[in-house]
Amino acid sequence: MELGSSLRLAVATVVAIAGPRLWAQSGAQPTTASPPAAVAMPGARGLVVPAGTRVQNVMVLSGPVDVYGTVDEDAMVLSGDLTIHPGAKVGGDAVSVFGKVHLLDGGTVGGELRSMSGTDGRRTTQAVAPVRAGTESTWHAIKLVLGWLTVLLVIGLGVLVTAAPYLDGVAEAFEVSFARALGVGIVGQMLVLPGLLVVVVALALTVVGVLAIPLALVAGVVAFAGLLTLGFLAVAFVTGRSILGGERGPTRRRATSARGEALAALSVGVCIYLVVWLAAAALTSLPAVAVLVRTIALAVTWVAATAGLGAALISRAGTRSETARAARGARAAGRTPYPSGVPGWQTPTPVSGVVAARRPAVPPSHN
Repeated sequence: MELGSSLRLAVATVVAIAGPRLWAQSGAQPTTASPPAAVAMPGARGLVVPAGTRVQNVMVLSGPVDVYGTVDEDAMVLSGDLTIHPGAKVGGDAVSVFGKVHLLDGGTVGGELRSMSGTDGRRTTQAVAPVRAGTESTWHAIKLVLGWLTVLLVIGLGVLVTAAPYLDGVAEAFEVSFARALGVGIVGQMLVLPGLLVVVVALALTVVGVLAIPLALVAGVVAFAGLLTLGFLAVAFVTGRSILGGERGPTRRRATSARGEALAALSVGVCIYLVVWLAAAALTSLPAVAVLVRTIALAVTWVAATAGLGAALISRAGTRSETARAARGARAAGRTPYPSGVPGWQTPTPVSGVVAARRPAVPPSHN
């Protein structure tokens, strides 16, 4: 009985404040000819007024309500929180009954901020202190970028230790022709899904192949991700090496012969490509500027990754390069039991039971 009286008192309070205005609940149609109370979409947290949307007023019986756009008059919520996000604007009052009003940095309210709680309907605080959501989201974005930087550096270190010749091979293919590498990378990205589809159809023709379809899909995705990562690291390696300077042309020291210098070049290159993302993360509190910088970062990263993918495809993951061939030749020479300058058939040991004959010596001439 007491709870019902409290609810009636709360509804009466909202009605007294709102007057004969429009009520809407999670997308309900307006009952007057005036602009809709909330041309909004129901989100995961309740009713949302999207950015770029302009409505006359928002009055919801059950919250929460998030305002990203513009409300010309009042925004009122019963039984829920009202959050006014950065860039949002409420021309009138912002009122929440049985909830709180959160005014984030960058949001504006032309009237009063009022929150009402308790069963007696009395007004509590005039305004809820602004939430420092901008700072929290900025730090979150910065930590995300730093996390990706750490992951790429760890992967790059692993590539330098275990697959430096292949990194050199992809880097050589990228240095030969950037335009060709970029074009091949674009074509490769376009053929990824059709290629996987062809593999699935081919495997589906047999019973054993049907069982191998999940494994083939996983292997294809892993192979593509590996080529993309190797290509991006090669591009970052070339970028860092060009920044640090050093020898050029055939006399240039490669990653296989100077891993310390290669690690420095790779680290510098990765940091160069991620510094744009770091700038976008630092500007999260300025949405317009952050979107612009993030677009630039996305474009630069896409070009680098696509060109690297093309270089990886051209060099067959770095196996078709002078460095890789030299490394394989060195390993083959290391397995040969004879010096490289001595033909294999000239053996001083017995073969198949035949005793090796001494080579005839030329007698000295006497004059």
